[in-house]
Amino acid sequence: FMVGATMIESDDAGPVTARSLMELLNAAYALHPAFGEARVTETGAGVRPAYPDNLPRVTQEGSTLHVNGLYRHGFLLAPAMAGEVARRLLTEQGQPERRAS
Repeated sequence: FMVGATMIESDDAGPVTARSLMELLNAAYALHPAFGEARVTETGAGVRPAYPDNLPRVTQEGSTLHVNGLYRHGFLLAPAMAGEVARRLLTEQGQPERRAS
C-alpha cells in the first residue's frame, strides 16, 4: 500500500520528518490495525500524486484497479472516485475477481 500525504507549509524540502511519518502511520493504523504490521520500504518528500492535466484517474492493470492523481484533494474527491470504482466493479460482474489498490 501507499500512504500519504501531509501538507506542511515550509521551505524545507528535506527528507520526511519523524512527526509526519508518525501521523500518516497512525492514521493508517486507525483505519485498520493490520497496518501495524506493514513495512515502510520508502518515504518521499515534495511529491504530489498528480497527472500533468491535474485530473484524477481510475485505471486498470490486469485485475487491479488503481485510483490515483488526487493531488492534495483526496478527501474531497474520495466519494466520487469510490463511486467510479463501484460502477466499474458492478458493471463487470462475471469478470475475474478484481483487487482495488
